[in-house]
Amino acid sequence: MGILFLGYIHSFRALAILFIVAGHCIDAFVWDGAEDLERGLRIVISNGSVLFVFIAGYLFQHLSHKFETKKYYSSKLKNVITPYIIVSIPAIIVFVTIMQRDSVWQGFYDHSVLSQVLLFYVTGKHLAPLWFVPMIFIFYLIGPLLVYADSKKVFYFAMPLFILLSCMVSRGYPHQSFIHFLSVYLMGMLCSRYKEQINNILKNWIVLSITLAAVISLALYEYGAMHHTMISHINYAQKMFMALFFLGGLIRLSTRIDYKFIGIIADTSFGVFFIHSYVLTGSKMLYERANGGLPTGNAIYHILVSITVLLLCSALIVLAQKTFGKKSRLLVGS
Repeated sequence: MGILFLGYIHSFRALAILFIVAGHCIDAFVWDGAEDLERGLRIVISNGSVLFVFIAGYLFQHLSHKFETKKYYSSKLKNVITPYIIVSIPAIIVFVTIMQRDSVWQGFYDHSVLSQVLLFYVTGKHLAPLWFVPMIFIFYLIGPLLVYADSKKVFYFAMPLFILLSCMVSRGYPHQSFIHFLSVYLMGMLCSRYKEQINNILKNWIVLSITLAAVISLALYEYGAMHHTMISHINYAQKMFMALFFLGGLIRLSTRIDYKFIGIIADTSFGVFFIHSYVLTGSKMLYERANGGLPTGNAIYHILVSITVLLLCSALIVLAQKTFGKKSRLLVGS
């Protein structure tokens, strides 16, 4: 795989997609009588997109030395935007012609059908995880600017300002989410640019203990002191420390977790990201129809459902890869 391949980042991709799937699987249950557990799960597991964005920034900088603008945009159009357009089609058909999406703003359905389709694509509101693609597209657009900024060491001295900006602007429409996630993308770039120095720091047992303590402390603070789940700036900070903790831990473990199974999950992670909402929603509908409602949630059921959905989605992506070969990336992103 060459010098460009980073085993610990590859393993991190598998871990990040597990967080994203597990976060969405919380909604596969009703939590009557277990509201505290539900809230705790949402605080710790949800918002895994922060980990995904951190990895995206890390890999962008890692590969930036061979950056070619035309090739870069062509790759993103082929491997991200095209599968996004294709995977979105069933959801958009449903929410334009059969039923209305409750997550859109008031007046959305006053627009023409064509406008509704375009608005769904521009905002990603047609399917729960797909808000991510219009947001990350903005990062793609400014790719050349980020490469230039990365070449100027003084740029990273502004990280505290970017973090403050992220805490002030919450997730929302693509441009808001871009501002919100900008600092963690840049933190990924920073960790990659100075990986020779930072890796040795992050894998140190003392630093690992500090980052883990920060994750636990912020989670406990949000759970005990905040009135709402996933308060933007608190949870965002928790996930930033979590990204550093996982990075350090995976660097330290290195070849000891070089399992084929983890590699398969990592290889299919982007495809799993695209399709897991379909699998989860379809499974919920079948269960509700058969049993008259969703199951009552508990920690064990949540773990089992999360792992099952992840494995099923990964298997479907592998099947698509075997069936369509390289064209599977156009269809499902992996």
